[in-house]
Amino acid sequence: MIKKKYIPTPIIEKKDRKKVKIVENLEERRLSTTYVIWRFIVYFLGIQYRKFTGKSDVQKTATQLREVFEEFGGFWVKAGQLLALRSDLFPDEVCDELIKLQYEAIGFPFDIARSTIESELGKPIEKIFEFFDEQPLAAASIGQIHRAVLRKKKKLIPVVVKVQRPGLAESFKRDLDVIKLFVNVLITLNIGSYLRLDEAIAELEKTFREELDFRYEATNARRMKKTLKEHKIYAPKIYDKYSKRRVLVMEFIDGVLMADYIKTYQRDRAKARRWADENDVDPKKVGEGLYLSLLRQIYEDNLYHGDLHPGNIILLRKSKFVLIDLGSTGSLEKELRTTYLKYNNALSQGDFTKAADYVIRFAVDVPKVNVSKARVEIAQATQSWADRSGLKGLSYKEKSLGGATAEFSQVLVKYGIPSNWSFLKVSRSLLTLDGSLQYLLPDFNYFNISKKYNKESERRALIQSLRPESIMASMNKFSETVGEYNDLIVPQLRQRTLPFELTVNRSAMTLAVILRSLSSVLLIGGFGTLYVFLYQQYFEIIQPINIEVVDEVVRQLPYIPYLEWIGVLIAGGLTFRVLLACVNILERKEFGN
Repeated sequence: MIKKKYIPTPIIEKKDRKKVKIVENLEERRLSTTYVIWRFIVYFLGIQYRKFTGKSDVQKTATQLREVFEEFGGFWVKAGQLLALRSDLFPDEVCDELIKLQYEAIGFPFDIARSTIESELGKPIEKIFEFFDEQPLAAASIGQIHRAVLRKKKKLIPVVVKVQRPGLAESFKRDLDVIKLFVNVLITLNIGSYLRLDEAIAELEKTFREELDFRYEATNARRMKKTLKEHKIYAPKIYDKYSKRRVLVMEFIDGVLMADYIKTYQRDRAKARRWADENDVDPKKVGEGLYLSLLRQIYEDNLYHGDLHPGNIILLRKSKFVLIDLGSTGSLEKELRTTYLKYNNALSQGDFTKAADYVIRFAVDVPKVNVSKARVEIAQATQSWADRSGLKGLSYKEKSLGGATAEFSQVLVKYGIPSNWSFLKVSRSLLTLDGSLQYLLPDFNYFNISKKYNKESERRALIQSLRPESIMASMNKFSETVGEYNDLIVPQLRQRTLPFELTVNRSAMTLAVILRSLSSVLLIGGFGTLYVFLYQQYFEIIQPINIEVVDEVVRQLPYIPYLEWIGVLIAGGLTFRVLLACVNILERKEFGN
């Protein structure tokens, strides 16, 4: 639970908030395939008419496309957000509009919400909650949320209750079926094969499953809460007992939405700055914290928030923040994650040729093109972005990582090199966060913040490697490697050398005896070393067996710091294992009796 000292003053008063519109009779939205086709035809005819009359307007085209998807609503919003990833195909204006897609849904009556809650939880709402606000706090295409007070073990806990919209599964399925029909027609006609639309459909089907079952969000939220704790970032607690397929109960966070801060900043900068000063909020510190955390989620945790738009970030006092709506998470297959990390490292080090190599490795089924030439052009395009990003007065977008992606994406399109949807999904997470960072970090410098992340990441890796469990894991891995060598490599060597082994290898046996003697000496010395380590670092452990004579000797030895002791013990243990492994190899029958 958030401590009271971190709860900020409101930036928008409750009376000034727009209430969610409630419609008593929800009409079932049915979009026929014919209507969808007709609507897109009208849209494209409008584009052609503006071109014909010489009044082309990319921004108007982008805005109208967003309005089409919002008019369709439902699952079309998710499809539009997925298309926003294709900055390699669509102009920046179109991607910017589609990435902002938010279906401002109307609310449904409280009686429906009550019925859903009681059906899922199996009890009357009054027996679960001390208080339940009938007016929704917010509504979206998936459902709506209400404030409530949960009764739990004689405690009263402020919570928010997310309730799924009625008829959502049927509505989403109809939308998905229409989208799949369109895609199948395109695939059959071999149109847009570059888009790898089959992967897009697979992503939409995954979204379909997860959006309709809040238990996915509950599981993701628990995992994210655990990893974010290491980042010193708070995430709301999920109350599992009261979270089911269509109902999700989570901790209420009393803070200020980033979206509200941005709205205030746009309308009245002085007011936004006063609020920040009053609550000890440093926008730069918050912005850096968000970006560094997202990089750590991607590269180290392999579990990242996939939708960090301003409505999913809550600001607290003292530059702290909370991440909410943890249903949309992502992870990367190991090889792709390693490639993505190396790509960003190459970028931050200014090695654009190497970065280009990794960009091409992101691709799937690279066509028969002049890859060497494409590589050079990708490097040149990225270099151009890097040169511009240091200029004064440049927009945030041109300086961000999205700027580099937009530059090299044009080259990929030119050569018909398809992008990886998993790579695009990670890019979307960073681009979505840009919606907040452009207000928090207007002087954003990708190279500086990447170097800062790399430095912190290396420090964490070093600390992790010195933990006992990591040391044991490393030693076990080394032991397994030696075992694999004995089981796999040595027999092959024996088969190759057997014709030449006509006599007993006395030298090998002599060496084995010497190495075994050394290992015995090392083992005895190891016990002594361990005793001295415990004496200096954990005296209470060996105090019951401490002998005065030994005590006098050990006192004369120089003090060694803890980390240096760890290094000595690791080196000694590995040396001992190596000696035993060598003895084992030499004493095998393959080398003589």
